[in-house]
Formats: sequence, C-alpha cells, structure tokens
Amino acid sequence: MKKKDFLWLLLYPVYQTIGTISHEGSHALAAMAEGAKVTEFVFWPSFSNGRLFWGYTGWDGSTTWFTIAAPYFCNLITFFVALLIILEAKPRRRWLWLNILIIGMLSPFINSAYNYFGGVAGSPNNDVGRLLSSLDPIAVHLYFVLTLLFYAWGVYHCYFRKKTWHPK
Repeated sequence: MKKKDFLWLLLYPVYQTIGTISHEGSHALAAMAEGAKVTEFVFWPSFSNGRLFWGYTGWDGSTTWFTIAAPYFCNLITFFVALLIILEAKPRRRWLWLNILIIGMLSPFINSAYNYFGGVAGSPNNDVGRLLSSLDPIAVHLYFVLTLLFYAWGVYHCYFRKKTWHPK
C-alpha cells in the first residue's frame, strides 16, 4: 500500500454516496419491476426515531423478497465485473485501479457484510433480518457466507497478494 492511497480516504463521502445510490437504486428498480410505485428515494444519511439510515426507498404496492434482496444480487454482479476488469483488463493508471477496487469490490463487500451481520444481530428494520424471517434462513446464511468468502478472496487476490499485478 502506498502512502498516496490513504488520500483516497478523503473521498469516503463520495464512495458512501455511490454505494447508497446503488443499494437504494437496486431496491427501487426491483420494486418497479414487480409493479410497485416508488414513492421515496433517499440516498443521503438521515435520522428517524433516533436511528441513522444511510438512505431508504419507499414504495406502494406488493413486492416479494426479491425487492429486499436486490442490492445483494447487485453487489455480487458489481463485484464480479470489477474483479474481471482488474484481473483481465489490468487498468494502467493507479487511480483508476484503486477506484475500481474501492467502488466495485470494497463497497459491495462492506455493504453485504454490514447488512448481513446487522440482520444476524436481529435488527428488525434490516434487509437481511427481513430476509431471514421470510425465507429459509439456511439459504440466506449460505448465500451471504459464500458471497462474503468470495469477496474476501477477491480483495485479497487483487490487493494484498504479492504476485498480483498492481499499477505503479
């Protein structure tokens, strides 16, 4: 890791906003695909009943578990595409490589882990908590454990492994 890499931490609010738009946008697109009307789309931090929400999406109409799970499928697709870009296209500019790693790999990993562990802890307003109560918990746990292991392997392989190509 280079010292200059730490400067990218100053862009954390931008990365958080992009991740929240992706998360809430996935809910919104899935709700619309299931015939619901999106009534709220908030992608900035807000407080409600003393709790912090990074963002939220509201809709009118009936939806299935797919609308709740959509961000985690989006995370998996985003991560896989970013992994392929880093491993196959090998971006030559370090700033581009690092941003693909942060937005395309770390953000999905952190979002999935944060929500999974929140759901396991029993948070009633958490997406994963709702999935655990409405679907077979074994299937939900299996999905998250396997994807989190895949994410950890991908991040390790693309950033920490010495033999992996890194731009200068």
